[in-house]
Amino acid sequence: MQKEFQLLKPFSKVRCKDVGTLMLTQGEVPALTIDADEGLFEKLMVEVHGDSLVLGFDESWINQIEMIFSSMFSKDNRKVAYYLTVPDLRQVSISGKIDLNCDSFTSDDFKLNVSGLGKLNFGHLECRTLDVTISGRGEFYAAGHADHQSIRISGSGEYQAPNLASQSGRIVISGQGNATLRVDDSLEIIISGMGQVNYYGQPKLRQVISGMGKSKRLSNC
Repeated sequence: MQKEFQLLKPFSKVRCKDVGTLMLTQGEVPALTIDADEGLFEKLMVEVHGDSLVLGFDESWINQIEMIFSSMFSKDNRKVAYYLTVPDLRQVSISGKIDLNCDSFTSDDFKLNVSGLGKLNFGHLECRTLDVTISGRGEFYAAGHADHQSIRISGSGEYQAPNLASQSGRIVISGQGNATLRVDDSLEIIISGMGQVNYYGQPKLRQVISGMGKSKRLSNC
């Protein structure tokens, strides 16, 4: 069952939590359609708090536990699907078991946060500065261009952006995180634990590595 929601209040941030899929599209008119079983709509929360649109299940911990377990163990693994269209965003945060997919997005300064088992997948991303924070087992995939990348990974997160071209970058990994990126001019790498950074390009490199962390320059294909 599909249901359209009116987005009457302006927002520049999106927070999507619990379980589901978020399909993000850039367009002139904000719009939100949710596809879910009819019985789930009464448990969903669609609210604007300040400048943030919040999507997920209500704050009842019983509902949250029920939905997470049903998503993990149901045979068809069916989830709620959010179809969101926005003119622009400054920040997207996902938590729980959310998969975000976006074919193409352009922004100035773009901040992304992913925690839990979440995944962020951008087919083509264009921005001036890209700020990504990954915790838990979160994953990030992107291609395109960003003048500067700033990345923080804790836990066993993944950052895979070998086709996201940048002039400069900074990456901090604690734990067992892994990253692949492309930087041309300058790159700072800080690793503690068993993290690994693979990079394309010939940037001026500054790195501080403790524990069993590694960095490796890759040759262009």
